[in-house]
Amino acid sequence: MDIKLYNTNIEDLNIEQKINKKIHFDLFDKNNKYDLVVEFYNNDLEEDLLGDDVSYEIKKKHYIFIKTLRNLFEKNSIKINKFNLMGSIETLNNNEMIISVLKTNSNKKENIIWPCKEIFVFEDHKNKLDTLLLSNIISENDYEFNLENLKEEFSIYDNDEEHHYLN
Repeated sequence: MDIKLYNTNIEDLNIEQKINKKIHFDLFDKNNKYDLVVEFYNNDLEEDLLGDDVSYEIKKKHYIFIKTLRNLFEKNSIKINKFNLMGSIETLNNNEMIISVLKTNSNKKENIIWPCKEIFVFEDHKNKLDTLLLSNIISENDYEFNLENLKEEFSIYDNDEEHHYLN
C-alpha cells in the first residue's frame, strides 16, 4: 500500500494526525508484520548540489519522525519491523512524502535512514563499478569515464569550480 501526502514535512507538529487520516489501518492483517518505506522531500538538500558542503547527517528530527510513525502503527496493533527513511529532492516536489507499507521478510526491528537517497543510489552504482574494475572486466579509463558520468548524473562534484560555466 502506497500513500502519498502533500503539504507534509517530517517536522510538522500534526504529522501523526495527517498520516492517521490517510492510512486505513483496518485493512491490515494484525497477525502480519510489515516494513515501512518513507521517502520525504528533504529541505536540507534543497539549495545545494550534492557536494562536500551539503549536510547528509542523520538528525534528531529523523528519529522523532520514525518514533512517531512506529507509535502510530503500534497504537493500531500493526507491527513494524524495518523502517526505511529516505530523503530526496530529485523524485518529489517540495513538502511531498510517500509512505509504502509492505509485508516484511525480516524478523528483526531496525531503522535505516538515508537523508539523501541520491547518495545511496550513487554508492550502489559506484560499488558495481569498483567490482568491475577489480575483476578486470573494465579498464581504469572506462572506470574513470563511467564514474564521471555517474557523478554528473547525480550532480555530485568534487570541485564545484570545474563545473561552472563562464558568462
